[in-house]
Amino acid sequence: MTGDVARPPLIGIVAGETSGQLLAAELIEALNARLGASARLIGVGGPPLDALGLNSLFDADEIALMGLSAVLKSLPRLARRIGQTADALIAAKPDCLIIVDSPDFSLRVARRVKLRLPHLPVVKYVAPTVWAWRPGRARAMAAFVDHVLAILPFEPQVMADLGGPETHYVGHRLMADAELERCWQSNRTRGPRAEGDDTINLLLLPGSRRSEVRALLGDFRQAVEILRERGRALSISLPTLPHLERQVRDHVLEWPDMVHVTTGRQAQIEAYGRADVALAASGTVLLELALAGVPAISCYRADPLIRRVAERMLTTWSAALPNIIADKVVINEYYDEMIRPGMLARLAETLARPGSAERTRMMDDYADIRDRMRVAVPPSEKGADIVAAALRRDG
Repeated sequence: MTGDVARPPLIGIVAGETSGQLLAAELIEALNARLGASARLIGVGGPPLDALGLNSLFDADEIALMGLSAVLKSLPRLARRIGQTADALIAAKPDCLIIVDSPDFSLRVARRVKLRLPHLPVVKYVAPTVWAWRPGRARAMAAFVDHVLAILPFEPQVMADLGGPETHYVGHRLMADAELERCWQSNRTRGPRAEGDDTINLLLLPGSRRSEVRALLGDFRQAVEILRERGRALSISLPTLPHLERQVRDHVLEWPDMVHVTTGRQAQIEAYGRADVALAASGTVLLELALAGVPAISCYRADPLIRRVAERMLTTWSAALPNIIADKVVINEYYDEMIRPGMLARLAETLARPGSAERTRMMDDYADIRDRMRVAVPPSEKGADIVAAALRRDG
């Protein structure tokens, strides 16, 4: 609303990855609408925030690091950038600080800033995965984060149980995705096949990293070969990212069945709309598949070092978000030595069969997940209400 603050607020922002920058930009746009003025921005971000007036302190790609090895190699540079960002924010004295992703970076920045500016409202958009590993982060955050905007419905209770900051479920951007909604409506009402048509529309999603693709495509190929041996006709789609396209095409070139490799979001949505079943790398894509109504099987192979670390640090009972949201096994998960192509092939057959008990159960569970995740207003709008209230209290 116009007049919530006396002047356009100065908002500190830290968003390293493109997805986080988009979330932050949507939040700022909704905040601007409520305040009747365009907030001034300072911090680290990319094009979506540049369009709203941010002049990033440095290239956000420097902090958008994935994986332990990448973080370790970049520690000296990250330490310098943490100091630079914190010093700039402290000098600017923003009205609010919003941190989104790159937690090894952004949480350290927030801690430093809060120490020097103790009355500054600090908002964390997207809760850290304290329910999966390092639960002690929740209580530690309470000293320098005032509000957490959670995108998963179970996170406020988890954060409260762990002694973390005040946490609000604002909703997940995927629930507002009109294309996924159309897929869901189409897939859940899909009628029986034409008589004599037993082709399985198989969707393969081997991951978004080169290491994941290398680790899983061999298993997926064996599952495809077993399906063929069992007399199944297949139509195979494999949406991937542009930087992985050559690697994927080279790998599937000698497969016995032609694989339709595509890139781009629209091609991926079209694949969701026609798929009977998906073999997918464990990750956020499982939630996309659930919301699109595509029965799925989850697989993951970790390198030995990461596996040893994970065995000691992971605390969650499942790595599949649909399972955690539903609080029961919705999607079967197979890891490392548990991955058996013969099992994948037979389960894929069952899930692809119209009217099978397993497929019906999974679709019913998907509907329950959608109900649990549903919110009355878009995430950016609910988040903007919380940020605006924090600005009023601070002002």
